[in-house]
Amino acid sequence: MMKASDPKSKIKETAKGLGIDGIGFCDAGPLDDTEKAFRTAIDRGFIPARSVPRDSTLVRLTTPARHLKGARSVISAYQSYFTGEPPATDPERGMIAAYTRSNYYEDLRRRLKRLADVMERDFGCRTKAFSCYVTLAEKPLARKAGLGFYGKNGVIITPKHGSYVVLGEIITDLELEPDEMLDTTCGSCSLCMDACPTGAIRTPHFIDRNICIQHLSSGMDPIPRDVREHWANRLYGCSDCQDACPYNSSIPPTGRDVAVGAVGSSARLDEIIATSDEEFQARFADNQIGMRGRNAIRRNAVMIAGNSGLDTFLPLLSTCLADDDPVIRLNSLWAIARIKGPSAKTLLEAAMRREHEPEVLKEIKSLLDGLAPVE
Repeated sequence: MMKASDPKSKIKETAKGLGIDGIGFCDAGPLDDTEKAFRTAIDRGFIPARSVPRDSTLVRLTTPARHLKGARSVISAYQSYFTGEPPATDPERGMIAAYTRSNYYEDLRRRLKRLADVMERDFGCRTKAFSCYVTLAEKPLARKAGLGFYGKNGVIITPKHGSYVVLGEIITDLELEPDEMLDTTCGSCSLCMDACPTGAIRTPHFIDRNICIQHLSSGMDPIPRDVREHWANRLYGCSDCQDACPYNSSIPPTGRDVAVGAVGSSARLDEIIATSDEEFQARFADNQIGMRGRNAIRRNAVMIAGNSGLDTFLPLLSTCLADDDPVIRLNSLWAIARIKGPSAKTLLEAAMRREHEPEVLKEIKSLLDGLAPVE
């Protein structure tokens, strides 16, 4: 076990010089309450079956010491991504959520790695730096380290920068004095719950991922029909619950320009729908979007096209009916029916005659049953 006389002051000073917006300290003990909360969410069906972690993964997720032998402390950090840039409103473009318009996670991880190098040099300790690490419960560690508190939407809210932050950590065998957790709550406020377009915040701090647009936009889980209709123009991510939070109403915009993984606030839908694997990777390789399947993002663009109501998208959507991916075919049929209404009947009937995928056939039948008769 490594010790140092006054390492915290040095670590805080170095972190500030590296441009890290917030930093806190906690022990590396197991997050038992977090594991219990995960199991509650699983039992209530809030986590889709294909996303339920194995028991071994859940233990690793909630046990920081599993990530570094001899771990004694965790340094939790955050970085603001709020620039004040307004969301996209052009109906021919899909909106990219603010937290992923650049790869803020990678930017923070690089800063934390430099901080970790200083710690190893000055204190002779061992370290490991993370950010957006899928097998480490980052939000509970941020709360435990006093960086913020949980909003009812399950997001960490910091006193200075609200919830528009990304999180990262350094796990170390250096023993550091823990900081106190914040004694703050949302009180009776439920604006985030009211703002959720699909009602996914079922109860405070528990999100139903089966209908959460933020979760669904990044994978290939089936999108329920009523969720598609609330999808609006979101190409990737959703922040309605954060945008409604009073703690985010007057936070300072960051002047930081993060070049790594920069993709902007929106993208043309026609370009995304028609993109090849090579084009997709070239465009999003250094961004979190590039870590997702191309067809998940194409599917999102197809749904946006349907919600736009613009018949200019119909030729492109029609080409998607021959796509190799049944998910693209299914959502394209829905989008066309949403734009054309009852006049889509002939197209749907033709699609039914040539379709062999059971889920797509089920969707076509449902669409036909839901069409009002043409007058």
